[in-house]
Amino acid sequence: MTDEEKASAAAYMKLQDDVKQLIIDTVCKELHNYSSSIHGHIKSGLLHTFDFEQRIRDIIRNQMTK
Repeated sequence: MTDEEKASAAAYMKLQDDVKQLIIDTVCKELHNYSSSIHGHIKSGLLHTFDFEQRIRDIIRNQMTK
């Protein structure tokens, strides 16, 4: 793998992490507007799951190929 390919792969992985964090931050911010006990359940049961991460990766991958 060339240095250019490594840099490209690293940038893609960072983009995935940044978009994932942006989505999580946005959802958490909106959830704070609705103070209730369900807030914690949504954060732990939805935002920090493997399925959620896979969906974000798929969305980013699809957007990058367009």
